[in-house]
Amino acid sequence: MTAIADIPVRLEAGATSGLASIVQQFLEQQLADSTRRRARASHLHGRLGLTATDYDASVTVDFRGNEIAISDGSAGPHDATIAGPYQSLTRLLQGRSNPLIEHLRGRLKVTSRIGNLFFPFRVHRLMKLAPEGAH
Repeated sequence: MTAIADIPVRLEAGATSGLASIVQQFLEQQLADSTRRRARASHLHGRLGLTATDYDASVTVDFRGNEIAISDGSAGPHDATIAGPYQSLTRLLQGRSNPLIEHLRGRLKVTSRIGNLFFPFRVHRLMKLAPEGAH
């Protein structure tokens, strides 16, 4: 089996917000813990905008295959956007919630570009928690 290279998660120059740092930390932890997640990340290409509506904070997460770059603000165009309260975004980043279910419950607003309709769900597969007892 071929080893999957590390996928660096970096903050773009000038990205200093707490939301950007939290997104970076969650992604780094998820990728460090799993070869499978690194393989998934290496196949992700697109830009995800995340907005914490209650803090008026936004970041753009740019999945480039060989790296993930995070910048402050809503630097479009985006393949998908997810907006909602900070706590709901945090649960999503921790892999504890599903973007579709949270959208249907009205906790998050999820939008996707037609050309990359399933991008938020592909990112969710990268972030979601393993079942209890799985390694």
